[in-house]
Amino acid sequence: MRKHFIAIVIAGLILVFAGLAMAFDVAISTQAGWYSQAAADKEMAVLVTAIKGVVSSVTLFPADKKADLATWVKSKTGGKGNMLILNGQCPDSIYAPGNTQKDNSLIELFLDAGNTILNTGDYLMYVVNGAGTNATGGLETLMDVPGITMWDDNTPMVVTAEGKKYCPSLKDYQSDRPWHLDQIKDPWKAELILAQNAAKTRAEPAIFVNTKTGGRVGTFYQTAGEDTNPRGVVIGEFINSYYRTTAVQSGGKLTTSWGKIKK
Repeated sequence: MRKHFIAIVIAGLILVFAGLAMAFDVAISTQAGWYSQAAADKEMAVLVTAIKGVVSSVTLFPADKKADLATWVKSKTGGKGNMLILNGQCPDSIYAPGNTQKDNSLIELFLDAGNTILNTGDYLMYVVNGAGTNATGGLETLMDVPGITMWDDNTPMVVTAEGKKYCPSLKDYQSDRPWHLDQIKDPWKAELILAQNAAKTRAEPAIFVNTKTGGRVGTFYQTAGEDTNPRGVVIGEFINSYYRTTAVQSGGKLTTSWGKIKK
């Protein structure tokens, strides 16, 4: 009886520590770009429902709370595995408009600490306060990859085996701002490609990892005016089926069909 009790206690402790290993916080900036604010609010509410209880915390930050968002981002620049989700606009409270702060912006410090940034809606980092103020330089500065771009309207995306496994609600669609795989440079590597074009030169949704810092960037449904994309459901599936169980514990080292990623 005593041995059985001890075994139960040990098993419980293992579960507790396993849970702690997966613990991370999520912030969502709901400021929408390229699709309606009403749709963004609806999709992010779906996302919150999908991940609440399996992440340490999830907080919504509308446009009028961007100062509070900056406080949250700053508080995570010393930790790893936390996630910031953008809805097509990069709030000016975490990144100076027009790329005037090339290094050490709050969003870059957050990423370089080993955290993750996801975007849905307009071109990642391009738009601030409804205008393309950052243009292509925003993503270049964030990732420190000169010349990286996300063009190509109406690019057919076909769901990969990984996409079917981790995001069963993801269906083939057309991306207006996919990743150009030939522009991904060291130390960045493709970690998870959920959909891609037939030539395998463009990808989205897709996640990329910095093999030096463990920071990640990814996009889902960078589409123009598409209020019906199931953004909340698909991002929620990614977080629940892959991110919280694999990515946050990898430390930048894992094996996928895209090859072994090493620091």
